[in-house]
Amino acid sequence: MDTIDSPEWSDNPRLNGWLARQREAFAAWQRESPGEWDFSPASLDRLEELVRGRFSSYEAADAAGDDPFMTVSAWYLGEVQVRAFGAVWKCAPVPGPGRYAKTRPLVTLPKEHLDEEELDRLREEEELYESEWPLCNPADELLALFLRGPDNHLRNVLAQYGS
Repeated sequence: MDTIDSPEWSDNPRLNGWLARQREAFAAWQRESPGEWDFSPASLDRLEELVRGRFSSYEAADAAGDDPFMTVSAWYLGEVQVRAFGAVWKCAPVPGPGRYAKTRPLVTLPKEHLDEEELDRLREEEELYESEWPLCNPADELLALFLRGPDNHLRNVLAQYGS
């Protein structure tokens, strides 16, 4: 079955290639971006400052969406979630209509490590509280900085992990 929870979304050429390109480009990005980049939640404030300082609007940031600065920034935001909270990268193996993450990778918590009791509890919580499983499109979160206003911060993404 081709869903975000299927193994194909965790290991496919699109996702693996994108992750490899961002890891490789990180060293150059880091040299051009002042500060310590240790993948800690606290470093997200510095990342936000960089993005807001580089672009004046949503349109400008969106137009640069495929530039190395933005793709590595999105990767960094996702990697903070991966390293600090155990999230995993997901991406549709083949882009297509109606597919979530059809163009850019997401991070989410891995459901495949839950036992049946934990899955049942998750389903009940989702029904009762209309809560959603943690899911983040890092590229969209970078753009949202310009849509949601100055009170929106990248670190707010971490609230979904209970932090």
